[in-house]
Amino acid sequence: MLRVLFVVAGLTVSFSPVALAQSLQAAAPAVALAAASADPIPREARAQARRDCYGENVALSGDDLRQAMRNCMQARFPGVQLYAADGLTRDGKPTAATARAVCKQQADARKLAGSERTAALVACFNEKRPDLAQRAECRKEARGKGLDGEALRSAIAECARGGQG
Repeated sequence: MLRVLFVVAGLTVSFSPVALAQSLQAAAPAVALAAASADPIPREARAQARRDCYGENVALSGDDLRQAMRNCMQARFPGVQLYAADGLTRDGKPTAATARAVCKQQADARKLAGSERTAALVACFNEKRPDLAQRAECRKEARGKGLDGEALRSAIAECARGGQG
């Protein structure tokens, strides 16, 4: 009961006209900055907005928190597609989940099993999302070198950039 009270109180405060006006004023510089850069929204602005949105929805958890965060972030950056929609990423590529699902349907239609199925799934996914396949190879190589944490992330990013160029 106490949790419900906190949620209702949080929603009341977050949807009040004053809070809404403050959040829109806070988002205005970030939106202006996003329009000036090649990246839809600068990483620092996204991180700050994420922290603010989480602070507004701290009483929520699970799917409720996920939906509240999406709504809050989209409200802070109107007109910018922040999330994948209809199975496509912001840049028009199929999402990894969509690509996997299509590949599984193709393998099912061909009635593949065992190692043939695995090979067909890998080849299909690599064809649909070569960028993610490249990152997976980079990750495998970096882990083979014993890298972990930030060193692993930077090695994967450097390797993936080298593979795209």
